[in-house]
Amino acid sequence: MKPFVFVYAAIISCGLMMLSSCSDSNNDDRQNPGPQPEPEEALPQPENEFWTKVPVATNYDQNVVNALMAIEGVSDVKPFVMVHDFDLFTETFTHKTAYFFHFAQLIDHDDPSKGSYYQQCVLTVAGQDRPTVLHTEGYAFREEDNRLDSISEPTLVDVLDANCLQVEHRYFGWSLPEGWTNQWDYLSVRQQCADLHDVVTAIKQSGIVGNGKWLSTGVSKNGMTTAFYAYYYPNDMDAYVPFCAPFMTMLDDPKVGDYQYSTAAMGDNLEKYKAAFRAYCSNKQLQAETVEMLKSIYDCSGKTDEQLRVELLRYLYNNMFQKMSYVRYDKWLPWVPNVGDDAGKYLRFIMADSKTQYPDETQLDWERRLESASDEERMKLLDDYLQSLLTVRAETKQRMNPFDVQTKKELGSSQENISWVADLLTDAEKEHLQSPGYNVLPGIQYDGGRTVKAFLNGMKQSQCNMYFVYGSQDPWTGGRIPDEYLGVNSRVYIIQNGTHDDSIDKWNSSERSALFQWLNGIGFTMPAN
Repeated sequence: MKPFVFVYAAIISCGLMMLSSCSDSNNDDRQNPGPQPEPEEALPQPENEFWTKVPVATNYDQNVVNALMAIEGVSDVKPFVMVHDFDLFTETFTHKTAYFFHFAQLIDHDDPSKGSYYQQCVLTVAGQDRPTVLHTEGYAFREEDNRLDSISEPTLVDVLDANCLQVEHRYFGWSLPEGWTNQWDYLSVRQQCADLHDVVTAIKQSGIVGNGKWLSTGVSKNGMTTAFYAYYYPNDMDAYVPFCAPFMTMLDDPKVGDYQYSTAAMGDNLEKYKAAFRAYCSNKQLQAETVEMLKSIYDCSGKTDEQLRVELLRYLYNNMFQKMSYVRYDKWLPWVPNVGDDAGKYLRFIMADSKTQYPDETQLDWERRLESASDEERMKLLDDYLQSLLTVRAETKQRMNPFDVQTKKELGSSQENISWVADLLTDAEKEHLQSPGYNVLPGIQYDGGRTVKAFLNGMKQSQCNMYFVYGSQDPWTGGRIPDEYLGVNSRVYIIQNGTHDDSIDKWNSSERSALFQWLNGIGFTMPAN
């Protein structure tokens, strides 16, 4: 998940700028949403870099542009060059031509009189006869840097040599039904699935793509969106493949935390991890030395030693979640401190996040880079992560994170498991680690798990072709869909040592073969190469 873990990053806010595009809005109500809500004075609207920093492609298919422009509800078509892949060793890029467009969506699908808003979409075209993958985005297109040219496509797009339609989730990024405000009246799973249905229907009818099969997929919350879409619109796709999608039915659901510190997730490594954590939590002198080392390297002004000590304790805990989610054990097991190790070893371990220097690199690229690095170089790479830990996105603090709002309204949240170290913590430390109050937002009422429970019960009756994929190492596998809720055409596959991603290239041959045979069985043909 971009996911259901704590992610800290700095984003610069700027004034809104708009560039000209390949088409203008037409005059019907749905095509032209009309005036958008004015941003609140206290919530300065940052720059939409999708428009200001992404050049229009020069080599594109005018027929695709014309076909998009002909769709009712589509405006602002913009061909652009998308970075498809980057090789860290040769420092070379491969690119794709992609087509950005706005789609006029109803603010409230239950009441068209509420008007419309612009939803951001991106299409890449492999061919009329190729299948089409719908990426059910659960967030903004590119939350970290807000750059359109650096958005990524699901792995299945390459596997199937497919067209790809990506739809930004309402209320995220620049798909804002109520503008840049703190209103969340129409932020719901059902409303977003209706958005997806309308875009997919329009693209299918346009004839741009769609002669082949359709498949929707996504990872983490994106995968949850895939699954919910199957529940609300079971006939839209030929197949639904959610990766790493957890389903919580409580605001403080313990399933994920319990799974994280279990032998099912950690295997033989469990006792070493617990010993390292307990050694640190029980040694205030070691924690103080870690703080001093931190201050000697980084600017920590504005925070007291006690604040830094408790924050590092939390980072140690949260980053364990990050490591388990995104990095295979064998890549970071050597960094786990042993009982008796010094502050330097613990600080470097805290810094050992999954993506430390190249935020856009794939997990496989990151692993290759670490494999070729010396011990000294490897430790240096890890230090780059801390600066992001000490900052918080300005927009998130001002506007609230729509992800947080959605979890508090209907998706539920996970609860940290600190039972195995609780005897070593003060009440204040326990409170900081478990963040009481984190699951409460002013004005937001949780539905008591009604949305997720309705989905689970609906899946039991579903005829959809669904292939749920989870990683054995991923903590979020604790929230996997239970077997008793699987429909007749649904299955769950657990990837051995799998992490929180859709990196099919890292699966073993039998795991890949199982997915490919399933896809073949429902009519998806793999490319000859």
